[in-house]
Amino acid sequence: MPGSILFSKLPGRQATLNVYAVIVFLVYSWTLYASFWKVPSWLFFLNAGQILSIYAYSFVVDWVESVLLLSGVILINFLLPSLWWKEKFLARSISFIIIFLGSIILRLHLYRDPDLREEFVLTQKTWWLFTSLILGFGIWLLPKMTVWVRALEAFADRCLIFLYIYLPLSIVSIVVIIVRII
Repeated sequence: MPGSILFSKLPGRQATLNVYAVIVFLVYSWTLYASFWKVPSWLFFLNAGQILSIYAYSFVVDWVESVLLLSGVILINFLLPSLWWKEKFLARSISFIIIFLGSIILRLHLYRDPDLREEFVLTQKTWWLFTSLILGFGIWLLPKMTVWVRALEAFADRCLIFLYIYLPLSIVSIVVIIVRII
């Protein structure tokens, strides 16, 4: 039965929710952190409604990014052997997410100055090669360390609270954008 084979490759509901919570926490929190630097200057030429509109669009984009990233992790789960990835789905997925998103966040933070745009472009290959090596190491070795696995599981459990904050904000943001379009 092909359907049962597909369902057997799916991770558990709670593990998937924990991975999604970590993704949501990192993506949305980075957006807020990066935008808070701009709010004081926005206050000079934007009113409160326009600023809230910017955040509405940002939260919708964050929601789409989070869903796509979770889909990517589940796709990796389907492509790799069950005994290797699914056995430690939570630890491997969260290690992957933290290393991958951490690399993106660090890169964007280091090169946030427009004067560094050319260096940002020129160092892409090296940066992502190094990130790929760290990812390979991280998803292979880190889940074998029980202290790391317990820390990741505890972190994921604590990130669940952010689903109660960020997902309703995303729903309100989708409604705001639909109202603005209509």
